[in-house]
Amino acid sequence: MKRLDRYIVHSLVSATLLAWLVVVVLESLFAFLGELGDIGRGYYGWQDAALFILLSSPAKAWQSFPMAVLIGTLLGLGNLAVQNELNAFRLTGCSPARLGVSVLLAGVLMLAFAVPLGEGVAPVANQYATSLRAQAIYADVGVQDDSGFWVRMGSQMIQVSRAETDGSLSGVRIYTLDGQPQMVAASAIATAVHGANGWTLEDVRSTRFAGLDVDAEYQEQTIVTELVDPQLARLLAHRADTYFLPELVRYIDGLDRGGMRVERYRLEFWQRLTAPLTVLAMLMLSVGLVLGPLGRQSVGLRVLAGVLLGLFFKLGSETAAHAGLVYGSEPWVAALLPSMLVFVAAFVLVRRSI
Repeated sequence: MKRLDRYIVHSLVSATLLAWLVVVVLESLFAFLGELGDIGRGYYGWQDAALFILLSSPAKAWQSFPMAVLIGTLLGLGNLAVQNELNAFRLTGCSPARLGVSVLLAGVLMLAFAVPLGEGVAPVANQYATSLRAQAIYADVGVQDDSGFWVRMGSQMIQVSRAETDGSLSGVRIYTLDGQPQMVAASAIATAVHGANGWTLEDVRSTRFAGLDVDAEYQEQTIVTELVDPQLARLLAHRADTYFLPELVRYIDGLDRGGMRVERYRLEFWQRLTAPLTVLAMLMLSVGLVLGPLGRQSVGLRVLAGVLLGLFFKLGSETAAHAGLVYGSEPWVAALLPSMLVFVAAFVLVRRSI
C-alpha cells in the first residue's frame, strides 16, 4: 500500500496547498483593504501597511489552515472519486478505514509544516507587526521588548507595563518634566480603565519634587480625562497570539498568582493546543463526505460545501468558546467539543458508506 499512500498524499497535499494559498491571499487582500483607512496617519504609508499584512500572514495562514484542509481534501479526494480511482482502490482491497489512514498520513505531513509556522513563526511576526504599525501611526511611541511601551504626551513620559485587549492598562508610570528638562513629579498607577468619563485610575501613588522638598500623595481611585489614546492601548494589547505556548503558560500562571482573570487566556491556550486535532477532524469529515454525498458532485459544489462547512465550524467554535466563558465550563471542554462533534459526524458518514 505504500505506492497508494504516496499517490493519495500527493493528491491531497497539492490540492490543499492550492486551496490554502487562495484562502490566505484573499484574507490578506481584505485585510489590506481594511488598512486603507489608517494610511496617512502619522508616518503610516502603504509600504508599512503592506509589510504589516505580510508579517500578519503567518497567523492568518495558521488560522485558515483547517478550512484549507477541508476544501483541499474535498477537491483531491473528489477528483479521485470522479475519475473512478477510489472505486479502483476499493476493488484492490483498500477499505474506507485504510483510505482514512492514508488521508491521516497526508494530514500529519501537512501539520509537520503548518504547526511550526503557526506556533513558531506567527507569534514573533505578529508581535513585530503590531509594534511596526503602532510606531508608524503614533510618532511618540516606543515599544519595549517585554511588550510594554512608552508614550510622550506634552511634558509627560508615560510607561505602560501591560495593556489588555479591552484597553485597560496596568503597571503605569508617569514622569512629568519641566523645560530644563528635569523631573518635577512621578506617579505610579496600579491599573487604569477607560470609560465614558475618561480614565479611572486605581491605587495611585504620586510624588512631587520642589527643590529639596518632596511631597507624597496616595489616592485609592481618581479620574483623569487624558492618559493614553484608548485606540493605542488596544493596538498594543497583550494578546495571547503573540506568545509561544510555553510563554503563554507562564503568563497565565503569573496572572493567576496576581488574582487576575485568566479564563480567556486558558481558552486560547487550549484552542491552540488542540488545533492539530481540528485539522485531523476536517480530514476525516472530507473522507466521509467524498465517500458519501459529495463523491460525484462538481468541483464548484465541493468547494462551496467546503467553504460553508468551514465557516459553520468556525462559527460553532466561537459560539462554544463564548458559551464556555459565560457558563464557566472547563476551557479544554470548549476547545475540544467542536472537533469531537466533527469526528462523530465523520464516523457516521464513513460507516454509511461501507
